[in-house]
Amino acid sequence: MKIQASDLTISPEKITSWISQYDIFLANFTGDGDGQNVMINSQGLTVNSFHTETGRGGYFSTTSGTSEGQTLTLRGSLLAYKATQDESWLTRSLLLADAMLTVLYQGRSIPNEPDVTWVPHWLFNTKKDFKAQEYFTNYKAPFKNGKATLKINDLFKVFSVRATNATLVWDSPFSVINGKGYQIATIEYVDDNTATVTLSDNTVTADLLVVYGTNTGPIIKKGENYDAYPIWRKLQEGETVCAIDSLAWVLDCFKLLYDATSDEKWARALNSTSEALRHAFHIDNSIVYITPPRLGYDIFENGIYRYSTRENIETYTQNKKTGFIDIHYPAITKFGDGQIGKGSVNANFGSDDYIHAKIGSDQKIVMNLSIDEENVYDPDKRWVVPIHLDGSGKVQTFDLKKEDFFKSASIFWGPNYRGHAEGTMIHDEKSSVTSETIVDGNTAIQHVKMAKVTGGWAQFLFGLGQTPTFPFDLRYKTNNDIDFVVRDVNDKPWRFRLPKSNQYNLITLEQNLFTSDDGLNTFPTGQFSSLLVDSATSSSEIDIDYIGTLVTLPDNTNYSTITLSYSGLDEVNVSIELIAPMPTIPLAYVPYVAPFDYHLLEGNVNTWRGPAYSGYQTPYVWQEIPDFNDEFGNNNEDALNTNVRFMSDAQAAYRASTGIIGGFAPVYFWNRWDSIQYEHEPDTWGWLPAPDPNVNWGGFQYRAIDSVARVVRNNPDSLQAISIAVNFFKFIDNYWDEEFNMPTVFDEGEAPKNTYDDTHMASLLMRALINVYVSVSSKSEYVNETSVILKLINKTLNYLDHFHIEISDVPFSQNKLEGTFSTEPSKGQWYGFWGAEIISALSELLLNIRSEQTITTRYVYFESRISGNSRALTLVNNSQYFNTQKGSPCVITISGLNKSNPEWDIIQNGKIISSARFNLSLASNQRLVVSSLPEDQYARVYNEDGTYSDVSQLQDFNKANFTKIPEGNVTVIAHIEHTAKFSMEFKEERLLV
Repeated sequence: MKIQASDLTISPEKITSWISQYDIFLANFTGDGDGQNVMINSQGLTVNSFHTETGRGGYFSTTSGTSEGQTLTLRGSLLAYKATQDESWLTRSLLLADAMLTVLYQGRSIPNEPDVTWVPHWLFNTKKDFKAQEYFTNYKAPFKNGKATLKINDLFKVFSVRATNATLVWDSPFSVINGKGYQIATIEYVDDNTATVTLSDNTVTADLLVVYGTNTGPIIKKGENYDAYPIWRKLQEGETVCAIDSLAWVLDCFKLLYDATSDEKWARALNSTSEALRHAFHIDNSIVYITPPRLGYDIFENGIYRYSTRENIETYTQNKKTGFIDIHYPAITKFGDGQIGKGSVNANFGSDDYIHAKIGSDQKIVMNLSIDEENVYDPDKRWVVPIHLDGSGKVQTFDLKKEDFFKSASIFWGPNYRGHAEGTMIHDEKSSVTSETIVDGNTAIQHVKMAKVTGGWAQFLFGLGQTPTFPFDLRYKTNNDIDFVVRDVNDKPWRFRLPKSNQYNLITLEQNLFTSDDGLNTFPTGQFSSLLVDSATSSSEIDIDYIGTLVTLPDNTNYSTITLSYSGLDEVNVSIELIAPMPTIPLAYVPYVAPFDYHLLEGNVNTWRGPAYSGYQTPYVWQEIPDFNDEFGNNNEDALNTNVRFMSDAQAAYRASTGIIGGFAPVYFWNRWDSIQYEHEPDTWGWLPAPDPNVNWGGFQYRAIDSVARVVRNNPDSLQAISIAVNFFKFIDNYWDEEFNMPTVFDEGEAPKNTYDDTHMASLLMRALINVYVSVSSKSEYVNETSVILKLINKTLNYLDHFHIEISDVPFSQNKLEGTFSTEPSKGQWYGFWGAEIISALSELLLNIRSEQTITTRYVYFESRISGNSRALTLVNNSQYFNTQKGSPCVITISGLNKSNPEWDIIQNGKIISSARFNLSLASNQRLVVSSLPEDQYARVYNEDGTYSDVSQLQDFNKANFTKIPEGNVTVIAHIEHTAKFSMEFKEERLLV
């Protein structure tokens, strides 16, 4: 039910005036101007802040805009157009939409088919050109008594100080120091070119290396995307850093654009965004051993370590294009091992488990992946698998099972297990033998090819450091007759004809299988002289895996450490995308709860996704995107239920922390490497530390409830969502105990409080209140809740009224922020996304205020049977419309078993005024509800659990169907089966004159 205008403290006319004044404000500050007083630039890009807001600690340039501001301003403008029909809002919307496609979507055309990589970038320059930043890592500065003054052109930040023999572990100003680092106590930036650095240790007098940044990079032009980490920098080719919550906002934008213009391209944009949402709101690989960090962050976090005995130590960087960990191993002249690994993994290798590795190299090399049963190295408790890289530079995928891990101590010969395959090719001058090491799957195999002439010989002699004793194993395959020959301690040959096999054959060789070439009957004791294979035909080939006994990893082995190492002498570059245990462990709330980050490089999603924020969730999208069934067996309803349960659990976690019902705990830390790095227990809720430190920001609370309330608006029978919303509203009502002290800070373990004012938060709350009000206010069980909701709607309106700055007689002569709701006008403070959400909420309110008709009475009538399957209702409608409309809207409900098509007639003065018919049947636990309310017209079949299906398409289009009750005495005849019940509710209305 819509809101009655007389129930509001602010009139619809004044609300309309506010929207109009903000239109004037935006119009006045659209354009490039002086590069400062800009709200929307000439390209159509929205600025983040109207005022100058940056400084030494500023994360991004004050000239910037964000996808948040752009998409929300576009959505607000489209809603303002819908509410007011003022063409200026539509004109502005089209300008904003064009800029969004050109800049945020980087000029990529709207896909004809859904493309999950077609998403908006989050940060761009709006007001005027500025210089990107650069960083430098080896500036030598003289420190005396722990202090040094740096004179550097356009210096903006000093990052770290280290000894001259110390290095950075990876190429980043935030890199960990390999060697001696010095803690910085204070940095005083004297001017743009001078900084005084004071160390915590005031005894240090020495030349030290300083890492610093300067504003001396290439120009980032107006209308150009960029990123802010680790410094203000141009994007890499193919890079998009998407703010994940913006996907829900652009979904709204494309829907509203299509509604306003009927342009088919917005439908295509909508389809791609729907697919991108499903793709982005999913994470996997719950446990990862070695993987790239969030782009530009510390490689060696989350327990990852490195160790090297190489004379030229390897270096680690994160590839700015692929996001992978790149390792450069310089050439060396003697043995040395370079390792990267993870300790304290404390895992078990079961029969169905495997290690999934994605690694590439620019040279053909072998690396070793090993697992250790103990944290301290013990050769008897280390299991190894060689990884053979083809040198293509492309990432290869390896799925390493327990039988791939082995101990090499009992292998006497084998290229895969000994790291070499020494041997001697023996033949007469007319025969030939060739031998080469090949990789079959991920196993190095020795391929021997022998060709001999009649009377000649062709043999391959195994180069063994130590010969075995019987029995021992041989794994091979061969296409022709070949003898395996053992020369005994007396150098006498004994021969066994190997069975031919096109598949690898494992055979145990015992002395009783062998026949002496010299007619001996007993194999002598003692070490063998040598082993060889001898061709018994003119042409033969054999692939030999190993000689000896292969010991592989037993089932259910516990291991503590995993290590990837390279000990080759050659220079090589290696890239690591992922090393992880499989199969993955199912994660809570996965899929379809949004993680923190969605960073794409050439279409590949960076594996760092972060924890989940309750304020980033938009559960309603699963009600509004096209129906789907995914590869996990989930559909829209499953996704919605998971997301709503997540929000309910966030409320429970807030209560556990504070003892107060209603708020939302801000962050959920998955049992995943990029969540637990923040030092919380896996699968727990919390505040700090977390990737976005603003966890107590009230916006996260009000965005959360705004999203849940929209679930209620989409389905008024969603009991869990209603409960979440009602609890939050009562919570705010309790702590908003004065007119203008709206709670804006929500800390851990304590009650919310007001430390500053924020009109944007008030608008988010208002929109949530409106959506729940129109959904539940007609239900008798929510009478008390409706009263609280209406009270809070008025409180938010009064709050906005208190901070509204009226446009003066000479616009903007008194204050540049006229027409806004600035809480600090003396500082010129205003944000694009603030205005966007306020206009959006006010427009929603206008769209949900009743027209001049005022409901005075509501009647519900139940049928009485007259004959067979017909029922009659007799009623009196005392509405007075003065010929402005014909009939009162009504809601008709048919419940219970009805196999025939339900229909009804409206009769007055012996004539059928209108009729309805729906071509469907009802089960005993279903009900058909048909509403002719102009603001909420629908036909639905509801199930017992409250879910429903729209059945408008099943109406008999030859009839009126959405019937109205005329003024005066009326009879309603319902044609339904005796097992069904019929009731009707209509509004008795008076026109105010």
